[in-house]
Amino acid sequence: MQQPLLTRFLQSLGSDNAAVSDRHPNLFGRALADYRQAAVLLAVVWHRHEWQLLLTRRADTLRHHTGQIALAGGRRDPHDSSFTATALREAHEEIGTPPEVWQTFGEMPPRYTPSGYAVHAVPALAESLPALSINPQEVAEVFYVPLTVALNPKNYQTRTTLFQNQARHTPVLPYGAYDIWGLTGLILFSAAERYQFFIKEHPII
Repeated sequence: MQQPLLTRFLQSLGSDNAAVSDRHPNLFGRALADYRQAAVLLAVVWHRHEWQLLLTRRADTLRHHTGQIALAGGRRDPHDSSFTATALREAHEEIGTPPEVWQTFGEMPPRYTPSGYAVHAVPALAESLPALSINPQEVAEVFYVPLTVALNPKNYQTRTTLFQNQARHTPVLPYGAYDIWGLTGLILFSAAERYQFFIKEHPII
């Protein structure tokens, strides 16, 4: 995908045209007001001659979601001026990317977690990155997934889990040795759904 078209697609992720998976979010029996706010960076990087998504594997020493695949990000602090500010700050703390290297776009609709967070994914684009400085207390490793893989719904599987004795069916993206599921899988699958609508309106020649 050429960069101008990619930029338009990332801009479209913040529009009101929700993907199918965004229309009826699972609130896990909570009121919206009860959710704590968080933001993550849906980071697209030019890496090894193609556009790729930057993902992390959470450190094994963390108390929650140990070893799971994640987008760089975290809880919104009171001094953060926006969800974009939260995502950029957290990315800087976790993997050392300066905020100014990213071109950011409007955040996607929030996804809700069983642990009580409303998580806003902020699309971001970088033509190149400086050497990463990984915080080992939060991140075990950084890896990349080609955007063409992540945006193809056919690459996803469905996993059934139980929450409060109710079955939940969530998308999973297997990629090499990585199992991308949970919140990250939901965000990526939502982007893949939206991409299918986008290419119908903007055919790639």
